Amino acid sequence: MEKKILGVILARGGSKGVPRKNVRNLAGRPLIQHIFDTAKKSKYITKLILSTEDKEIAEIGRSIGLEVPFMRPSELATDSATGISVIRHAMNFMDGAGFRADAVYSIQPTNPFTSIETIDGAIRLWIESGCDSVTTITEVTCGHPYITKRLKENSTIENFCTIPARTSMHARQAREKAYYLTGALYLRSRSLIEAENMDSHYLGNDSRAVVVNEVEAMDINTPFDFELAEWMADRRNRNQ
Repeated sequence: MEKKILGVILARGGSKGVPRKNVRNLAGRPLIQHIFDTAKKSKYITKLILSTEDKEIAEIGRSIGLEVPFMRPSELATDSATGISVIRHAMNFMDGAGFRADAVYSIQPTNPFTSIETIDGAIRLWIESGCDSVTTITEVTCGHPYITKRLKENSTIENFCTIPARTSMHARQAREKAYYLTGALYLRSRSLIEAENMDSHYLGNDSRAVVVNEVEAMDINTPFDFELAEWMADRRNRNQ
């Protein structure tokens, strides 16, 4: 049976680090358009929509061909609103509109270099494995957990986590590889989204991941991030 997958591009208007970043132009296109232009090529996403509370973002979304079936409630567009509450709202709304998804794919415009191979690769992994969720991770190349410290009173420091015995602290290549969640993509099964009392990052008992490189892992949160993204986008355009 073919799985119905709802893709939800999440773009709220209130951004503290880079004001109005979701509609700010990156390489001549609004930021939200970059991930839309990629995600719409997916072989597996059945329906792709935009979730926003912001009228300008909604208008720009419609102008580039994005479906905007609802305006997100303002209480789901605050700094404290959880991602799971936002995608649950989208899923429930689309249920009422006659589209019942087997899984919901939340996609972030702030990771503009996410590739279609990563998007579809995560879906294939979910379909083939039957897991609860799939997300994206990238290797920690700076600030490995073994050298991370906790800052305490009087500027004293202590290890942030327990370091295994006989671990080499000086040779980076000798340390066990560590990865972090990029936040670009979260594919969750319907049953997981419907679970009660799940927190924002709950990924189920069987959570899997697609490993991406540093470019795809880039997450725009600061003015410097945006400048770096501009440089990267310009370099890509010149190399095409």
